[in-house]
Amino acid sequence: MNKVLAALFLIGAAGDALAQAMNPAPPIPETGPAGSNSAANTLSSMDFNWVWASLVVIGLGAALWYLVRRRAR
Repeated sequence: MNKVLAALFLIGAAGDALAQAMNPAPPIPETGPAGSNSAANTLSSMDFNWVWASLVVIGLGAALWYLVRRRAR
């Protein structure tokens, strides 16, 4: 039963991918429409790599704290 559901899901996903490849979405313009707020455009297109970097630093800090606490016992 699971193999049948997986096969149906795979066929459906392949069909969606093929439909997208045959009719791709139009390109997103880099600038907004005339008269748009440029500050809002800049904020909406902000790069959020700093969020991921801070999450990695927090995770490494938590792992280090766990290891130090575990060795102190």
